[in-house]
Amino acid sequence: MKKFLIVALFIMLLAPFCTVQIKKELYEKRIENYLIEDKSYQKDAIQSIECKWHFAGLPSYWVNVIFSDEPNVVYIYFAHDKNHLGQFDHYTIDGTTLLTEQLKHFRSGE
Repeated sequence: MKKFLIVALFIMLLAPFCTVQIKKELYEKRIENYLIEDKSYQKDAIQSIECKWHFAGLPSYWVNVIFSDEPNVVYIYFAHDKNHLGQFDHYTIDGTTLLTEQLKHFRSGE
């Protein structure tokens, strides 16, 4: 009985972490599909896609995308559900400020 309680407690503590990881992978895949299928990017145009999670953030999940031809800029996308995907914001890795006209992948109004 004691082993069962230990295993049950372990599962209860591990479940939230697994849920977050599964959602992060789902959102990364949604944004990758969105960029390739809806926005006609080639897969090799995308250097990296990484979902971030913050317990108290709004949104709590967001996806950082770096394009191969603009490795200093991180574009932030949201992927809350299949019907609401889009670009949210951007920032430069080195902290410089760029005008939206200087950005190759900025999409206004998404």
